[in-house]
Amino acid sequence: MPENKIKITPAKGRPMLLWVGKKPLDYVKGFPAQLVEVFNPVNSGKIAEIPTHEGLKDNWQNLLFHGDNKDVLATLLELGFRGKIDLIYIDPPFNVGIDYTRKVQLRGLKTNKIEGEGYSAIEQVMYFNSFLDDTYLQFMYERLQLLKELLNEAGSIFVRMDYRFGHFIKLLMDEIFGKDNFKNEIIVNRTQEFFKSSRGLKKLMVDTDSLFFYTKGNEYTFHELRIKREEEKWWEITLPGDHKGDNTRIIFGEKFKLLKGRIWGLKQEQIEEYQKLGRLKVEKIKSSMLLLVKP
Repeated sequence: MPENKIKITPAKGRPMLLWVGKKPLDYVKGFPAQLVEVFNPVNSGKIAEIPTHEGLKDNWQNLLFHGDNKDVLATLLELGFRGKIDLIYIDPPFNVGIDYTRKVQLRGLKTNKIEGEGYSAIEQVMYFNSFLDDTYLQFMYERLQLLKELLNEAGSIFVRMDYRFGHFIKLLMDEIFGKDNFKNEIIVNRTQEFFKSSRGLKKLMVDTDSLFFYTKGNEYTFHELRIKREEEKWWEITLPGDHKGDNTRIIFGEKFKLLKGRIWGLKQEQIEEYQKLGRLKVEKIKSSMLLLVKP
């Protein structure tokens, strides 16, 4: 496959974060991917030497790429995945100032004292998590642009960050995806192992991350989240307060009017919807009627 320049769609533009060396991606170069290993394929069909979207859409096989993520994203665009992805989740480096390494065994090496570029000869860098601030912002900016190219018009993206750069990354995503496509900031509880002792610290402990939820457009799908309860819970649909205007509702064909000092917590159309779903009931307690809704 010959090297190819792939045009990148300009970012939305505003609000805009500036840093030294900021440069939007105009294009990227696509490079060929080489099949290295096949492990337990899901389907028994022929394994694609070149994993194009066209070749995989009817015989999908999971793919694991080894390489710089920017190059891999460019390769996916080259392979026909532009506008084909429904959902993206990334947990990028948080730029905490630590590079992660692993121990490796080198043949013939009898000492581990050989040093180079800050790492011993038996250490291999797994990934960098220490950038200059401007370099880190450019690193994330380029990759978020490429990820947007891969999303289809109904696609969604979730990006996990911590308190150090989360506010910057949200501005980047506002610029790239458009602030109107921001849907939620989801708070994620982190492990407590790192926060057992706060003695000597002159600040509050941080034990949460943020998950930024953006969509590419307005055609996305969102499934309502529900948690199954062990016991049914019903809530009264009237509240304390002074009503204005009509204070009646039609429930199961019967007109209900509240006494002074109570107001309705649901509109008439909401009541009708809850009736259809079987989530509304009327209970008689002594001489009064209790109107209940199941959330």
